[in-house]
Amino acid sequence: MRTNAIVFIIFSLLFFTAIQVYAQAARPNIVLVIGDDMRNDTYGPTGGPAWFNCPNINRVADEGANFANYFCVYSLCIPSRSSIMTGLYPHSNGAYNNNSQYFSNLPTIATILHSAGYHTALIGKYHVYIAPQPGWDYWFAKQGETDYINPKFNYNGVLETLTGNTSTIIVDSSDRVLNDIDTPFLVCVEHQVAHKTIIPEPQYAGIYANDPMPIPPNYPRYTTNFPSFLYDRGYYTDTATLENDYEQYFEGTASIDRNLGDIFNILTERNILDNTMIIFTSDNGSLYGEHQLAGKGVAYDPSIRQQMFIRYPKWFAAGTVITSSLGIHTDIAPTILEAAKISATPYHFQGISLHKQAIGRTVRKIIMIENIKLSSDNTDADSTPTPSLRCVRDFNYKYIHYQCDQSTEEFFDLANDPGENNNLIKDPNYQALIQQYRVKLDSMRTALSDTLSIDTLQKFCFLSPTIKAANGFHHGGHVFHMKVSPNPFDDGFNADIDADESGTVLVQLYNNLGQLMMEETVSAFDGVANVNLNGKHLAPGVYYLRATTDGDSKSILVVKKDWAE
Repeated sequence: MRTNAIVFIIFSLLFFTAIQVYAQAARPNIVLVIGDDMRNDTYGPTGGPAWFNCPNINRVADEGANFANYFCVYSLCIPSRSSIMTGLYPHSNGAYNNNSQYFSNLPTIATILHSAGYHTALIGKYHVYIAPQPGWDYWFAKQGETDYINPKFNYNGVLETLTGNTSTIIVDSSDRVLNDIDTPFLVCVEHQVAHKTIIPEPQYAGIYANDPMPIPPNYPRYTTNFPSFLYDRGYYTDTATLENDYEQYFEGTASIDRNLGDIFNILTERNILDNTMIIFTSDNGSLYGEHQLAGKGVAYDPSIRQQMFIRYPKWFAAGTVITSSLGIHTDIAPTILEAAKISATPYHFQGISLHKQAIGRTVRKIIMIENIKLSSDNTDADSTPTPSLRCVRDFNYKYIHYQCDQSTEEFFDLANDPGENNNLIKDPNYQALIQQYRVKLDSMRTALSDTLSIDTLQKFCFLSPTIKAANGFHHGGHVFHMKVSPNPFDDGFNADIDADESGTVLVQLYNNLGQLMMEETVSAFDGVANVNLNGKHLAPGVYYLRATTDGDSKSILVVKKDWAE
């Protein structure tokens, strides 16, 4: 009997161990490949040029899912990468601009998976932090933003200068790590391509010199109703420069395709390909000649639209294309946690698993985009003309509000104008719809806790056309301010409007659904208008008071008290 009991115990222990090993092996590996300033329209599945040879990048989408409507939430390196790592918008995670990092005490996909038994490795341009960060077993982060030859890398806490092309170093290092790392693992490979100015690996230099570069059909610059700062940023003055930049872009991207080819080969040799989730995306997009513009940081689609390809056979059949939902970078963290069978609930992410969106469990129809400029950060505030912005975009329309000292807004009908060629903000046929999107933006900011108190900087900008003065731009329209008191109000409130010039002011009050509740036209004498609005009939809640004069507008949030509270 004793012998039988011992045998039973041994078999029980072996069985329990086998169950643990199986459960550990069943958890998928994760390979996250992130490009830099990559455009969505580069690859085969997203309509890229037929001559661009990227079979391995294409394979991720062809054998998995292509999220056709996917965007970054902030088109700038550090804020965007921080939103990927934390699952939070930059206004929530602390990475407000390229001079700041996400709050160091926040959980990241690395710390969460590492605590759950994953082996973790970071290779390439993390850019948010240079020194090794919590959650990473292996740290190989590039220092600096644009060095393509003989770059510096922080290797597990030691800064080293390496010889060769940055892309070669990143590809070779990721190959070594993937060959050796134990399962289950999270390996994040972050490329410097296609951040300008690109120096391709020698084997790819010049391979596309004779191919026709995709000069955009809307290359001519904006001529009316565009933000005055646009052409104080980088822009193209000739197509020859644009063609050269594009050639370097495609030749540099060939290295990422080589990297993904190696990843497929290594995972196949290790017999773990189908139990590995491969994700390919970029930190943000970039303008390449649309209206002669270059760079990022704005809310136009080439700057914010991203590729999101995921190969994971347990979730996605080959050739899956998701068009029903709008995905964003804060979705990556909850997606990875769902695959790893880790609850995302404790982390309060501001994203939704892309798998849940793909199967229709949750569908996102509208997104918010941001860019933050801090008055406390003089270097960042002075070095770029782009002001803080907030944008809402859905499948049909886009509304952009710039934090300027004069009313500066854009509104695009994406269904009829996907190239964002015509700003409709002053079109009388769209005014009711535009007001709805102003309210939608306010609602999105409330829902996402976008109440960043230090985002107060107003830059001198406005909608052109305008008069070019000897010392810069001079705006011919109205500059005005509005003050409401009391706010919150009981039965009514008073609005003082400083319009700077005499004339009429249209005053409108909207509820939180964008419905017009009150409207009044008042006269401004010596630039000052005053209006008293009786709100006795209004239900308690949030309202938006808007004043418009000569095409310029300003809005203020007002609140009617709820005495039942």
